[in-house]
Amino acid sequence: MKQLLDTLAQAMDQLDHLGQEEFVGQVNGALAAYPDLGWELGPDPADSKLLRLSLAVRNAPEFRERAAASGALPLGGDGWEIGLGVPPRNGAIYLEAQVGDDVLAIDGELMGWQMRATDGMVDLVLGVPPGPLRQLGQAELEELADIFTLGELGELNMMDHVNSVSVEQIDGLSRDWPSLRTLRAGFADAFPSCAYAEWLRSARS
Repeated sequence: MKQLLDTLAQAMDQLDHLGQEEFVGQVNGALAAYPDLGWELGPDPADSKLLRLSLAVRNAPEFRERAAASGALPLGGDGWEIGLGVPPRNGAIYLEAQVGDDVLAIDGELMGWQMRATDGMVDLVLGVPPGPLRQLGQAELEELADIFTLGELGELNMMDHVNSVSVEQIDGLSRDWPSLRTLRAGFADAFPSCAYAEWLRSARS
């Protein structure tokens, strides 16, 4: 793992002097021995001045455990950090999906949510109101729910606190089914020591 992190740190230190293809090639080469790991590069949501190379560990829980036990991560340098887990996304709850020949614009804020406690974790349920989203099949809706919840909460919070993600049809937003816009704050209240908790509470206020 030390060799991996040394190579990644070297790539981050040289980022200003590397072309995009060369940087991607270096990172992919370093991770070749860890096929279950992915990665993402972008500003840290809680500190836009910090460039974060996030190692995606959703499919590599053993790597996460070893890295956590080693204390080697997060690893920081001049204006950058390498850390475990893709963080929450700092952007609109929005995406587009292909439905036949048409592109469906999906505003996630029109979806509702509930958290149902399960053995110290929660089952997250996203509510699908009447409208264009009903054009999607169950599998597509479940994939959409996974994308939105991962983007709202981040990878580590999904791994540590969320047992499952599912969808249900609802009549519309209500007290029982608040907008997905409020999920971050509600999650941070339920899990005050979760990753990015302070940022989650204020990110969509």
